[in-house]
Amino acid sequence: MVRNLLLMTLVLGCCLPLHAADPALTVKKGDLWVMAGDSITAQRQHSNYIEAFYRTRYPELGLQFRNSGIGGNRTSSILARFDYDVAAWKPTIVSIELGMNDVGSGDDPAKYIDGMRQLIQKIRDIGAQPVLISSSPVNDGSVTGDWKSDRCRRIDPYTVALKKLAEEEQVVVIDQYHALLDLWGKNHRSETPINLTGDAVHPGPVGQYTMAGVILSQLQAKRDVSSATLSADGKVGAAEGCKISDVSAADGKLAFTRIDEASAWPISPKSQAAADLLPEIHDLSRWMLTVTDLPAGEYQVTINGKPAAVLTEKELASGWNMATVFEGAIADRSNKIVGLISGLQGGLNNNWRLASKEQDAEKLATAQQAIEAQESLLQAACAPEAWRIEIEKK
Repeated sequence: MVRNLLLMTLVLGCCLPLHAADPALTVKKGDLWVMAGDSITAQRQHSNYIEAFYRTRYPELGLQFRNSGIGGNRTSSILARFDYDVAAWKPTIVSIELGMNDVGSGDDPAKYIDGMRQLIQKIRDIGAQPVLISSSPVNDGSVTGDWKSDRCRRIDPYTVALKKLAEEEQVVVIDQYHALLDLWGKNHRSETPINLTGDAVHPGPVGQYTMAGVILSQLQAKRDVSSATLSADGKVGAAEGCKISDVSAADGKLAFTRIDEASAWPISPKSQAAADLLPEIHDLSRWMLTVTDLPAGEYQVTINGKPAAVLTEKELASGWNMATVFEGAIADRSNKIVGLISGLQGGLNNNWRLASKEQDAEKLATAQQAIEAQESLLQAACAPEAWRIEIEKK
């Protein structure tokens, strides 16, 4: 399995489109990002995954995120609750992810675009950066030109119009609809489809992880975590974005401690199958380790005392992406971070939003204290961690 993932990562990495020099979205220290949307955002899945990526890729920035999704919402809904459910957070970035319900108005996206235009202005008025995100497709087997529902078909012109609006207004726009339509549709039609879980409109963790992957890719998120090269005799070569220490090489075992400035994207165990559907997900975390001059054979790699992978000397010499590991110590850390984010964006976030809507100052202060306590735990969990890595011939 690990070898297949490595192969897919290398192949996809060679085929990925080149990005512009400047990212579509640049985050800065202290940014607070409000993610507003409908029930798909309110599921707190792909939004949480995106949050996990940015928190771990930029731990030094102290980024914060707030979910502001409500089921059934259209542009008019967010306009109506904007002051207490978006602006009240005092965000610096606001993403608006809508369309699934707006297409109920018919084939003409004019009303949707007018609402989005108003939202752009309101976001700018509070000094925040707008990010527009199209609706995801309906997972009903629709592909380009062969839609299985009017709902999925209508999202096409709505997305085209959204991109035109973004160009006119010079704002960041993410088209996840066209990026996922054929991917999901062909998978749905396959004799052995990968289960996205959830339902056609609200995919579960697997589908939502592909959504997050596409969104991060289009945001031109930073892919490189760090890289390190060592030789079998313990000599440290290049090390970028990390520090290597306490190296020992004896009796067929190479061991060392690695501390990275950033971390690979934490992956929820429920989402792992997404990498089979969209292998590019691995390329969003280039957490590389290269070990040269090892004798031929297979090697057991352990991280913090727990098995991580079995690799050949050729795989280690060509560069191993540690982000393809879903087990052991790496999984433990991922689960902790994902769990803390889930706790933050669930009850704690909802308590704050309710107090804000009710304009209850006492409840709002209590909710804010609880959020700040959770934020402290999250910041600590996302801080650089020492990994003790051992590589021993089997």
